[in-house]
Amino acid sequence: MPFDPKSAKKAGKKSKRGPAKKEGPSIKEKMELLYEKVLDDLLINQEKLTKTERVKVFVTLSNYIFPKTKSVRDKFTLEQLKEKNEDHFNQDPDPTK
Repeated sequence: MPFDPKSAKKAGKKSKRGPAKKEGPSIKEKMELLYEKVLDDLLINQEKLTKTERVKVFVTLSNYIFPKTKSVRDKFTLEQLKEKNEDHFNQDPDPTK
């Protein structure tokens, strides 16, 4: 007997596990809905915000939208650091001399 939609339905009726439990929306899904509502409200009512509030919203949202940059040291800076470290090693340990 091949396993097709009809035989699957029969097998499901014989199952002792019971009906599948439906889970409600997770916290993450609820937060996403809340964020969407808040952002929609901000877009609709942006004219009601003060300039300061607009800037704060822009800065806050940009932290989530744009990637964070990492500091990069160029060759010149690395050479300067090497020289500085070498000077510290060549100094006399006694500062009174």
